[in-house]
Amino acid sequence: MACSEPTTFPIVPDRSRLASRATPARSWRRAALAAIVAAAALAPSAARAQAPAAAPARDAATVERADAAFEEGRELFDQGRFKEACEKFELSMQLDPSPGTLLNLGNCYEPQGDLVRALGIFEQAFADAQRSTDPRRKELWTDAARERIAALSRRVPQLSVRNEPPDAEVALDGNAVERASGALRVNPGHHRLEVRAPGKRPYTHEFDIAAGQRLAINVPALEVETGPAPPPPVAAPNEPEPTYEKSTDTYGPWPYVLGGTGAALLGTSLITGLMANSKAGKLDRECPDDTCPPSLKSTQDSAKSLALATDVLWISGLIVAGAGVTLFVLDASDDEPGTAVQAGCFATGCGMMASGRF
Repeated sequence: MACSEPTTFPIVPDRSRLASRATPARSWRRAALAAIVAAAALAPSAARAQAPAAAPARDAATVERADAAFEEGRELFDQGRFKEACEKFELSMQLDPSPGTLLNLGNCYEPQGDLVRALGIFEQAFADAQRSTDPRRKELWTDAARERIAALSRRVPQLSVRNEPPDAEVALDGNAVERASGALRVNPGHHRLEVRAPGKRPYTHEFDIAAGQRLAINVPALEVETGPAPPPPVAAPNEPEPTYEKSTDTYGPWPYVLGGTGAALLGTSLITGLMANSKAGKLDRECPDDTCPPSLKSTQDSAKSLALATDVLWISGLIVAGAGVTLFVLDASDDEPGTAVQAGCFATGCGMMASGRF
């Protein structure tokens, strides 16, 4: 927002008197008003007593703080520190409102480029002055506010928005605008207008407006908002038939353990069988007619024990080895039925049986 030298009246010297220490005026009207106000100058305390009747009573400490804030605002304004001066005048207004303080506050916002706010404050000062019970002070405040309003109204740009839809929402620089408010007061500079309506694409327009300019923006017919076209259907890819990988270690080391154990049992049964066969041969030679002397009783018992152990060992070894072979074949087979090996004793005897596809 561009800053400029105020084109309204000089700063009002205190909250009761309007222009007793005014700088040289820029027009004959300002000089005349300054002379009138200087002639009617009163002390600040007397002026506060003549403030608008609607203002509530303030205690002495509050009034003193308001006077101090006002004087600080005057000094800051004279130094060109307008933003800080505005803060002091606003503080004085909060503590003890006065049309004179409002006039100074409006003068403070104007050089910062905030013409809309300054004009609104001058209008408020005019309205507050009408409630004063002192006829002379009411006249002075009224004349000063009217003069400022007349001067600044010519500089405040105005914007008109036309042809917007009945259900549209209008926003200027992101702030909602009342559609029934007529021409909008805007500050000089760059602005962004946005118009939105249900089911329509928003209309956005950026523009620059100069001091005193009257600008009308005609909103074009808003286009119907359509959603994005749905994507064309995508054919599902041919899914490959599921494949199953046969784990090569389903049974872990057990096929090898069982196979080794079965082989060991079969080897042991072979040894015990040879020993049993040797003893049986000795008994056949020394025991004709199956009658053995007492001295061969131990040999006879040993031969029987070895024969029994041999039967147990080879049968067990055959079963264990068969189980190991079966697990090994199952581990290595695919999903289709294959070869199966089974070991055990059947109706026809003990042994191993293989079945399946070859």
